Amino acid sequence: PYDLSQGKIEIDNRYDFLNLNAFSIRWALLKDGREVQSGVLDPGNVLPNKKAILTIPALKNGLHASAEYFLNLEACLKVPTVWAEAGYIVANEQIRVTERPAIAASTVHTKTAALQVEDKGRSLRFCSYGFSVTFDKHSGELNSLIYAGTEMIYQKEGLAFNWYRTVSNDKRSFPYNKESVELKDFSWKLSEDKQTATVTTSLVATVLQKTEVVVPYELIYTVSACGIVDVKASFHTGNDFALPRLGLRTSLNPSLEQVEWYGRGPHENYTDRQTSAFLGVYRNTVTGMKEDYVHSESMGNRGDIRWVTLTDKNNRGIRIVSEGPLAFSALHATEKDLCNTISHTHDYDLIRRAETILSLDCIQRGLGNASCGPQPRPEFLIEKNKTYSYAFRIEPQE
Repeated sequence: PYDLSQGKIEIDNRYDFLNLNAFSIRWALLKDGREVQSGVLDPGNVLPNKKAILTIPALKNGLHASAEYFLNLEACLKVPTVWAEAGYIVANEQIRVTERPAIAASTVHTKTAALQVEDKGRSLRFCSYGFSVTFDKHSGELNSLIYAGTEMIYQKEGLAFNWYRTVSNDKRSFPYNKESVELKDFSWKLSEDKQTATVTTSLVATVLQKTEVVVPYELIYTVSACGIVDVKASFHTGNDFALPRLGLRTSLNPSLEQVEWYGRGPHENYTDRQTSAFLGVYRNTVTGMKEDYVHSESMGNRGDIRWVTLTDKNNRGIRIVSEGPLAFSALHATEKDLCNTISHTHDYDLIRRAETILSLDCIQRGLGNASCGPQPRPEFLIEKNKTYSYAFRIEPQE
């Protein structure tokens, strides 16, 4: 960027012998992850080790304050060479133009009735027009979410603590050892107008590694009569912390096979593997999110997620909107499935589950290069004695 308010960018020719007149500069302006304008510029005569200023006309026309904009740039060969065809991309970059606006507060539709409450035994249920959500008061989990008569959660496997991964780069192995989660407190409150309810849970996860790793965490759910569920989670690491990720996971209805997201892609990416993964809107299937590694391992992560939808063939399902940092993966396998496969068998031995295992990560340590090199750099590790928080919204996709 040189002066984005005037549409100006700077190009640095780091070749020692080539003039940039051998290339065209393709540009595309993305609004909330989707291309809205594009064009081609000629950089002109730019000698080796010299710089040039180019103007992107679309940036001078005014941008909507309520949207997030990125500028994608590609330097492409003008004519074919002995090693590549004309149009081959030799360099690319994504430049942030505006910051992401805050997500809007939930609104109640005029047709929406007040929340109804059923508090029976270990079950707490809130329901309204075409919508219901149920919590297990013994475990604290949200274990049922129904939109338009369809259950989104598979076999009551709702939002649960997610800490495990297995990747070959983790020089220190994370065996899938004994784990337990204890509910310390569960409370709820209905607003006076009965349009929202707040459910607060306090839990402690204990994972047996070489020693016990204890992670206290809190979940606050705000249930709105319009069908929106806002989730805020906070995880607390101690001096004994030695886990590779902090987040939540759930199992979803097998019909929710279509995946669309606004975040980094299209391929899998991690905090220290994002340079080639531009922010944009991408589509795939849960089946297509699987990577064909020789031995199956944790896979399919996509970072910097703004929103992700999982839908059936009629484009109905759920939409998750992040408030800040969020990464996700959607697979037909659990982390335990992947752990067992990497330990004993090959990728083709992995048994495909019908349901979708959705992971929503607050933070995950970087991959590093420890399969043949160093661990992740310090900025890509999960720190000890620190609180990590994230927030996201669940709403119907129709």
